[in-house]
Amino acid sequence: MTHNTLMLSLIAALSLAACTAPVDRPLTVDGTRNANFDNDYNACHVQAASFTNGAGAESAAVGAVVGAGVGAIEADDEWEGAVVGAITGGAIGAAENASKVNDERRNVLIRCMQNRGHDVIG
Repeated sequence: MTHNTLMLSLIAALSLAACTAPVDRPLTVDGTRNANFDNDYNACHVQAASFTNGAGAESAAVGAVVGAGVGAIEADDEWEGAVVGAITGGAIGAAENASKVNDERRNVLIRCMQNRGHDVIG
């Protein structure tokens, strides 16, 4: 596994992390917003922003193990390949988890607003 492969893998991981539905994106509401909308949004936003699914370390660890195995198999120097593979796999696993957490934070925000009586659809 070459350094170019490592760089391409890290770029892919960062791209995956960038393709998320951030909690700060404006909400889509079916109808009008009532007088409590802004206050409820602020409270729900705080709740959503603090949400974590607790799987970050697990995703990174699984990615590192899989990456190390693939790197060791494909590289001329097994140790170097394993190290590069572990770093790349860990970065991809962490980026994938960040994307999932951002999606879930968005869902938490939407559900919170719906539970407070707002017709939020996305």
